[in-house]
Amino acid sequence: MITGRMQVEWQGALARHFGSDLNLLLQQFGAEVVHAEELTRLVSRRQRKAVFKLKLADGRLLKARRFRTGQEVVLAAALAPLLDGRHYSRVLANLGTSTLEEWRSGTVLAAEAVTTGHARKAGELLGRLHMTTGLPGPEAAPVLMVAEHLGLMQEHLAALLEQGVLASSDAASLLELALGTMPAHFEAGLIHGDFCIENMVVSSSGELVLIDNESMCVGPLDFDIARAWCRWPMTTAARAGFVTGYTQFRGLESFTPHCQFWAIRALLMSVYVHLKHERPCQPAVTALKRLAAGAESGYWASLAQVER
Repeated sequence: MITGRMQVEWQGALARHFGSDLNLLLQQFGAEVVHAEELTRLVSRRQRKAVFKLKLADGRLLKARRFRTGQEVVLAAALAPLLDGRHYSRVLANLGTSTLEEWRSGTVLAAEAVTTGHARKAGELLGRLHMTTGLPGPEAAPVLMVAEHLGLMQEHLAALLEQGVLASSDAASLLELALGTMPAHFEAGLIHGDFCIENMVVSSSGELVLIDNESMCVGPLDFDIARAWCRWPMTTAARAGFVTGYTQFRGLESFTPHCQFWAIRALLMSVYVHLKHERPCQPAVTALKRLAAGAESGYWASLAQVER
C-alpha cells in the first residue's frame, strides 16, 4: 500500500534529482509514474548520481538514472544500439543528465549460486563486448593514455596516504610494482567498467543480464578484466570457466604480464571512490596491502596457467 506520505516522499525525491527532465522523458512513453523506489548506491552529500525504479500507471517498469554530466548521457545513448538486448539493460530515452532505461526482471546472481556455467557465460559476454565494433569517435569517447592512468594512480595513492588508509611503505611498494608492470601501450575498446555479479540477474529464461551499465565507456580492455576480477572474487573453477568463455573472443596475452598494474589501478579507484563517499572499502584496501606485500603474486600469475 502506498500512503500519501510515501507518495509525497518519492515524488519529492524524483523532483529533486531529475527536475523537469524526467517528466519530459516520460511524455514519450505516454504514462505517469504511480510509484518510485530509489536504488542509488554510495549515497553521500557529494552525490550527483541517482537511480530509481519506476512503476507506470499502465504497469510497465522503467529505470530512471541521473548521470554526473550530460556527456556521459550522450555516450550511454550512443552505445545503447551496440548492446545485445538479450543481455543488457539499454537506454531508451535521454535528456540533459537523465535517462530512462529498460527494467530487466530476474534473480540477482548471488556469489554462492554462481556456477562454472554462469562464469563461462559471463566471460563470453565480456569477451564479446570487448570486440564490439562501430564505436563512437574520440570526441564522444576519449581514451586516457597509459601515463594518464599512472597519474590517476598516483593521485589516488596520495589521497589514501593523506587519509591514513595506506602506510607510506605500502604506497611506495604499490607504486614500484605498478611501474614495474606498466604496459607501454594497451588495446582500447568498449569496456563495461563494473562487470560483477552485483550488476547481473538471471532472467526467467536463464540468460545472464547486465542491469547496471552506467560505467560503460571506451578504455583499456585489460583494465576491464582486472576491474571485473577485483569486484568479483571467483573460485578457481569459476575463474577457469570465465577465462574459457572470454578467450573465445580475445586472448589474455597482453593482460597477463601487466595484470598487476591494472589490478592496482582498479583497486585504488574503488577505494578512492568509496573514500569520497565517506564509506569504507576494506576488502579493496586489504587486497592492496597484500599486493604491496607480494602476497598476491601467485593469484595474478596463475592466469597464465589457465588452459585455453
